[in-house]
Amino acid sequence: MDVYISANAFWALLISAIEVYKRECFGLLLGYRDSSNIYIVEHAISYQTAQRKHTSVEKNSRASKRINKFLANLPQLSMIGDFHSHTGWGDLKGVGYPSAQDVVDMTPENLSLIIVANDKRRTAGWQYNGDGTLSGTVDDYHFRIGAYYLDDFSRTKRANIFCPYAIGFNAKESQQKVLLRSASAGPRWLRSKP
Repeated sequence: MDVYISANAFWALLISAIEVYKRECFGLLLGYRDSSNIYIVEHAISYQTAQRKHTSVEKNSRASKRINKFLANLPQLSMIGDFHSHTGWGDLKGVGYPSAQDVVDMTPENLSLIIVANDKRRTAGWQYNGDGTLSGTVDDYHFRIGAYYLDDFSRTKRANIFCPYAIGFNAKESQQKVLLRSASAGPRWLRSKP
């Protein structure tokens, strides 16, 4: 199974994880599932009323009912799953595997994204990893995004994530560095010539 994340959803996921960093975030994924069983994540909406802890997050049940009723009336998009973060705490780093409670909370036909957010140790460009995840750094943080779903036998499986924007964002950043180096080299080269 493949999951495509839009630029809007990409930034919403990262900002949601950073807003409450060192505690877990929670939110909903809006988009659609196409005829070839591919999830398209158009938007990621963060829950403002979630009860956040370092190792768990709980949604507000009354707020959740209101949101679900509201979303049922949106004709173009539907709720296709949810997301939450796993962050480092103390000496421990956040990990990207669903916990036992994460698996219990999963529902068939829905997607679950886990955003692992840790302190950045070194800069890393955005890339697709061999395990189907997407990772990279922004500012002081290292992120790894994984997508999970339940198969026909209710076993947890990992989907492959694709986000052309994230990979392009990395390329734009690299290109800007090259252009800046080229621009700064130009005047020195001109000064050294007679």
